[in-house]
Amino acid sequence: MTDFSIYEVGPRDGLQSADTITSTHDKVTLIRKIANTGIKNIEIGSMVNPDRVPNMADSEVVFLKVQDLASSHNLGMLVPNRVGVERAKSVGVEKYNIFFSPSNYFNVNNLGKNLNTIFAEYSGALDKIPTKNVRVYLSTSFGCPIMGEIPPKDMLKTMEWANTLGDTIVLSDTIGSANPSLIRKVMRLTDRKIDAKIALHLHHGVREGRMYDNLSAGFDCGITQFDSSIGGMGGCPFVPGSGGNLATEQLIHWADKENLDCGVTLKDLEPLVKFVNTKIKV
Repeated sequence: MTDFSIYEVGPRDGLQSADTITSTHDKVTLIRKIANTGIKNIEIGSMVNPDRVPNMADSEVVFLKVQDLASSHNLGMLVPNRVGVERAKSVGVEKYNIFFSPSNYFNVNNLGKNLNTIFAEYSGALDKIPTKNVRVYLSTSFGCPIMGEIPPKDMLKTMEWANTLGDTIVLSDTIGSANPSLIRKVMRLTDRKIDAKIALHLHHGVREGRMYDNLSAGFDCGITQFDSSIGGMGGCPFVPGSGGNLATEQLIHWADKENLDCGVTLKDLEPLVKFVNTKIKV
C-alpha cells in the first residue's frame, strides 16, 4: 500500500499559461506518457474561455483522444462555471475539478463573481454529479496577494461550502506563501465539520528551497495526495506573484528522502521527462 498519491496537473496547470500553444497531438502524448509512469490521477484540461486561455481551447478533443484511459485512471477536467460543466458533460467527462477562493479578490479577478454567486452556480451545475467525482480547489488558501493571510473564519466557511460539493478539498498555495506553520494552522480548521479528504497544491514562492518542509508538514498533518507538475511547469496566470508548480520529480525525490512510497519512481519518470524537455515549450 502506498503512503501517498500524486495528482499530476502538468497537462492543464502546466500548459495553461505557456506562451507557446502546445499541439493537441503533443498534449495527448504527454497524458499517455504520464499514465505510463504509473501515475493514476491526471488533470488533462480545462473547459475555460478559449479567448482567455488559448492553450486549453482543445480540451474536449484531448479528452476524447485519451478517454480510453478513464477505465484505469482518474482523468480530471477543470470547470470554472455552469457552461464549463455542460461542455465537459457533453463529451463524457466524469471527474470534475472546480475552484474558488476565500478571497473575493481572487474570485472576482478569476471568475468575475463573488463567492456566494460562484457557490450557487456550482451547486446547481453539479446537482446530478456524485460528490466522489468532484475535487474542489481552494485557491489562495495560504495567502492572497491583495488580502494577505486569509482570516480563519473565511477559510472555514469556504471549506464548509467546498465540503458539500466534493469529496476532496485541495488547499492551493497560489502565491507560494505557504510555510509549515500556516499549513498546520489551516489543517486544524479541517477538524471542525470537514469530512472531505484534503490534498495539497504547492507553488514555489518567497521561501525558495523550502518546498520539502511544506511537503513534510502536510504529510505529518495527514495529507496523502499532492498535486505536482512534471518539470515544474505552470502556475496561475491571473494572480500576481504566482510561482511555478511543485515539480513531480521534486515530489518523488522528497518521498525517497523520507522513505515514503507513492508507487512511482524517478526512473519511471525518465521517458516522460525526456519528452517534456524535447517537445513541450512553455
